[in-house]
Formats: sequence, C-alpha cells, structure tokens
Amino acid sequence: MGLFRRTALWGLLAALCVQPSMAQQGGLRVAPVTLMHSDMAALRGFIPAGWQSQGGLTWGDPCAPYGYNIDWQANSPDGGWLGVALLPALNWGRGEYSNCRQQPIASLRDLLNYEAQAIWPGARMIDFRPRPDLVGGQAVPSELPGLGLNYPGISMRAWLDAGEAMFAFSAPNGQEMRGAILTSGFFSESRLDPSATGLQIDMSQFPGLQLPPPPPAQTFHTGGSESSFVTWAPAGQLDLVASEAIRKSFIPTAEWSDFIMKHRATIDAQNAKGAAERADIRRQTNAEIAGMIATGYNESMAVNERSNREYMESVRGVETYLNSSGQPVQLDYNYQNAWQLADGSYFLTNDSNFNPNSVFNMDGRQLQAAP
Repeated sequence: MGLFRRTALWGLLAALCVQPSMAQQGGLRVAPVTLMHSDMAALRGFIPAGWQSQGGLTWGDPCAPYGYNIDWQANSPDGGWLGVALLPALNWGRGEYSNCRQQPIASLRDLLNYEAQAIWPGARMIDFRPRPDLVGGQAVPSELPGLGLNYPGISMRAWLDAGEAMFAFSAPNGQEMRGAILTSGFFSESRLDPSATGLQIDMSQFPGLQLPPPPPAQTFHTGGSESSFVTWAPAGQLDLVASEAIRKSFIPTAEWSDFIMKHRATIDAQNAKGAAERADIRRQTNAEIAGMIATGYNESMAVNERSNREYMESVRGVETYLNSSGQPVQLDYNYQNAWQLADGSYFLTNDSNFNPNSVFNMDGRQLQAAP
C-alpha cells in the first residue's frame, strides 16, 4: 500500500502521536493571501494563519511559453522546516538559438525528480500516484495522436501526464523531511534514424565515390509543465489533507483572467501553426475548467448561480460559504465545519463542538453554506 493511499491512516497516527504543524487544534486555521503581478491582483487563496508569504507572478521568463511565470512560497514563522510553494512552469528542449536553456525532460517522473533536486538536493522519490484531476479528469498519461508521426526514419509521440510524488530528504541540520510535488505537463519524444529511411542508392552508378556512413539515430525530448505545487514538513508531520486544501484555494481574479486570456490569444496568433496546435491541445484539457473557475468563482461571482457553482464545487472539492460580510468564500470540503474568527482568519474543522473562545480566546462565527 503506497504512502498516498495511506493519507487517512497518516491523519489518525498524527493525531495520536505528533501534532501536525500545519493543522491546529484538530483543524486548519487559514488567512487570505493575494499573489500580485506588478500592481494587479492575480491569484487569491488561503495559507495557514500566521505564515509568511513571499513572491508572486513575474514577467520576462524566456522559458515560459507566454512570458509570465510564478515563483511563490509560504512558510511557518517558527523557524521550522514547514511550507508550501508554487514553482515556475518549465519548457524544455528548445533550439540552440533560444534564450531558454532548460535541459530536456523525458517523462513526468523525470520532471518531478528534476524539481525535487532543485529545491531539496539529494531527495529520493519514495511514492507516486497519478493525478487525473489536474488535467480535467482524463486518464493519465494520455496520448495525443494528432501530434504523432510514424514514417521510415522519423517518428514522434506526444502525451499529457499529471501526477504527485512523495520525496524523502534531509534538512541542512540533518532533520529527516518529507515533501510532495504535484504537477502536469506536455511531453513529446521524436526519433530520427537516417539509416532507417529506406532510401537505397546504387553505388555502382557512382564509381570511385564513397559516402560517409549515416549519422547515428538521435532522440529529442520537448515539452512543458504547468506551475507545480509543493509542500514539505518534518517526517511524520506532512499533512496532505491540509496542504491539498491550501492548493485548491488558489483561483485567478477576474482582472487577471481577462488580461491573460487576451495576452495568450495574441501570442498564439503570432506563433507558427505547430506551436498553435500544441497550445490548442493544452487549452482543450484545461480551458473549460479554468474558464469556469475564473468566471464562476471570482469576486464578481453571484451566489444565485447555483447549478454552475455546485458543479465547480464538485470538480474542485470545495464548499462555498458566506462569510461575515455576506461574501462567498470557497473552503475545502474535507472539513465539515467552517468558522470565521474575529481576526478575519478562518478555521476549518470536523469537530462539531468547536468553541473559538476556548481554543483561540476570541469570538467567531460559524459559516453557513451558500444557498
């Protein structure tokens, strides 16, 4: 039984043996955070209350297909090795004249290992699971026959993949750590074999001419990833339920979504046909859900759009509540009760007898699901 299939058991053992650092008092206390791009609010989500947020969205990345990227993390304030992050999206296998020098990556597992080594040198993968929910629920890996080729001397295959890997590594002070990375990506593999072209030359027609042997077969890998979500903690304290609640909380603002859709449309129109086809395939897997999230769950969302809202709740695994100001807020559905505390933070718990005054010494209001 893999580590990821033992999530529920981990939660029980943590409650009995080690108090998870991300969770508090049998639940998860979160506060809102906004990720900025220059002076524009781009993403809004939640992080554990009291954590420190740094980074955001950036522009001018030569390895990003649309020029913008994200590099953000949040850490616990107590100096412990505990945090979450959104890593920059990657593109690899570009030509020698490109400004991007990203090394080729052959598979999703290679991608996960590459990112793990970049942030946790010496990390080793100890478990893996597919994550079809990251690409709209389709099976992963998923072949893209429209981008395939199979001719004498040349072949190409392309596919989408998404998954999550658990890693073990050591902190600089020697403490045993655990980390998880989840991401999705587009991968392609091309093989050129000049000796297999089937071209036959009658050398008797060219007396005295000697042709050099054909060059060896070559394999090329190209592709790109979406931004990866990362979480880490000391061994025995990694709370996958809480970190998943944090990940799912981040959604684009209406202003950012509109800006980026226009920007992508401009870039796609400028690209060659092959690049545009690739962009179309990636959009087909994500645009419907991303568009519904952007239009149905941004700050202009009307709570009476019930059918659309309930569908997206099931897709994203959230419940929509009305906060103390009457505004909709989406919180993870793995917690049955949601409270807004007097300091503006939220507390998610499965304890039906939770009392904010006895636990946090402050008033609070239990939230009701939006009608």
